[in-house]
Amino acid sequence: MTKAVDSSATVKNLIHGHMTMRKTLLCLAVAMTFAPSSSQGQVTLDMSRITCADYVAMSASQARIFSAWMSGWFNHKWGYTTMGLDDFARNVASVRQWCTTSPQATVMGALERSIPQPAPGGQIKIDMSLITCKQYSSSDAARREFIVSWMSGYIRASRSQSVFDFQRFANNKKAVENYCKKRGNETLMSAIQKSAW
Repeated sequence: MTKAVDSSATVKNLIHGHMTMRKTLLCLAVAMTFAPSSSQGQVTLDMSRITCADYVAMSASQARIFSAWMSGWFNHKWGYTTMGLDDFARNVASVRQWCTTSPQATVMGALERSIPQPAPGGQIKIDMSLITCKQYSSSDAARREFIVSWMSGYIRASRSQSVFDFQRFANNKKAVENYCKKRGNETLMSAIQKSAW
């Protein structure tokens, strides 16, 4: 018995798979461009060298991680631990819009030249330094990824290290999660400083 195949669905799946693969390869090519050669094959990315064209070409999930990391980086540089959710969304949209007109500019360079603007009142603000291990652990996967990306940028800025090391990030994330399982009331920032980065 022959099974009927919907060729339009098959073609759509192939096209979607091809586009996903192209995006993955593009991001890997960008990462490899900035990665120093290493005998261990470790992939790193110098966040200070990401251009607007690179940023605009990122997938939504990659852009969220990059944006959260940059937010942590600049919050440290400007002396803030409090993040306004409306500010973050507005800043991401503003940077993406500006990047469409300046594809060769680096995102970090553009942000260094900007001046943080106070947001209108009434928005939800989160003091990232007060998030506990328990709050972090009980968050959904997307929120945990955002938080640790922000924290990574914040801590890397405190050390003036703009390089994002993918393996180190994954290892540190795992170490922090294990540390937090035993210490629910400790702040996540303290847990990170004690167990990782």
